Parts: sequence; structure tokens; C-alpha cells
Amino acid sequence: MKLFAAILLSLLVSACATQPEATSPPPSAAVGKTVDAGAPLVQQAAVLIAAKRPAQALPLADQAIAYYESTYRKSAPLVYSARWPVESMLYALEGHKANTNSRVYGIEWGLAYFLRGFALVDLHRLPEARAAFDDAIKLSPRNSKYLSERAEVDIAERNWRPALEGFQKALESADLSPPELKTAETTRALRGMAFAQIELGNLDTAQALHERALQLDPGNEKSLNELRYIQSRKARLPGPGRPI
Repeated sequence: MKLFAAILLSLLVSACATQPEATSPPPSAAVGKTVDAGAPLVQQAAVLIAAKRPAQALPLADQAIAYYESTYRKSAPLVYSARWPVESMLYALEGHKANTNSRVYGIEWGLAYFLRGFALVDLHRLPEARAAFDDAIKLSPRNSKYLSERAEVDIAERNWRPALEGFQKALESADLSPPELKTAETTRALRGMAFAQIELGNLDTAQALHERALQLDPGNEKSLNELRYIQSRKARLPGPGRPI
């Protein structure tokens, strides 16, 4: 998980080069670009986390969060943070359907909460990490990456059914992931679901999930290793011709 997340963080850092821009569903007018004092803090925090320096990253993420909360929170009844136009349009439509004014900002606000959560996981402060991921998901409810990392907290706390539900949401949301991340985020959710199913004793279901992941990412070592583990578990189960 950590290696994959560090690689993805490098992709997210590149996305931070753009200023957050607020948009609204019709007929509201879009808010123009603003000076974003939080983006450099988010970028620095991401670099520090990738370098396994969570204690140094945490205060930077907190500073970015404070900036975005004070700058954007009161801009509309509904506020969101999106990483690409398709996701942004979906969030804008949520406000339109609810007949409520909404604003959709760039990736940085939600990412600041995500980085806070990631740092707290590395610092073994899981309850705080859970809250940070929840805040990121409130801003970016269809971000598959955020949903998977939130489910990882449930895995760490051995809450298998909530973890399964979280990874299921991540899988569904992967349909909206940017094209360059869709396969990685889809297979990540499938592997997470499979892990929870193994712990719940559903080996056949877990096997099928890993097989789905391999259809999208052939040769993935994590899924191949898990399939070997599942087969070893099945071989030890009581059955015809098997010792109990």
C-alpha cells in the first residue's frame, strides 16, 4: 500500500500545479481564479510524505487545510474538491439537482486532508487519520483513491465489513477516475475487497475479485501472490480426501 500510494502521490503533486477554480451549476456564475497560497504547502507535504517524513508533512498539510477552510468554506452551501473536469461536473450537478448553490474547487483542498490522513497513518494515529480521510471524502465523495485509503484504516483496525463496503464504494467511484489512474484505482479497490473477503472467510469470492483485477492488470504480483495464498488456504480446508 505504501509504495503504491507514494507513486500516486507523485502524480497528484503534478496536478497541484493548477490553481483551484470555483465553478457553479447554471445559472450561477463561476468564480474566477484566485491566488492559491495553499498549493505550495500541499506540494511540500506530498513530497515529505513520499520521502517518509510524515511528522514534517503534517504541519504543512494542516496549514493548507486552515487556508482552504478560511478561504473557501463559506463560499457556498455545498463545496467540493475535484481532480479533473468530469468529477467537477458531477459535483456541480449535485448542487443543481438539490437546487442549492455549490462551488467546486481544484484538487488541493481535498488533497490536503488526504495528506493529513496519510501522515497520521504513518504516525500510527489511526482515529485522527480516519477523521482526516472522512473530511477528504466529504469534499471529494467520488475520489476512488481517498475511499480506498479510508478503507485501509478499517483493515488496520480489523473492521472487515466496513472495509469491504469502503472498497466497494472505491470500486464504483473508479468509473470516474482520470483515464491514466482508472486501472490502478480499480484494481486497488478489487484487491482491497478481496483482502476483506479472505478475512471474512469467503475464499471463492476473494479469488474471483483477484481474477477480475488480473484481467485489467495481467501479471500483477500482489494479486498473483494472493491467489497462491488463497489456494494454500483452500488446500487446508476439510473436504473429501483431505485430512481434518
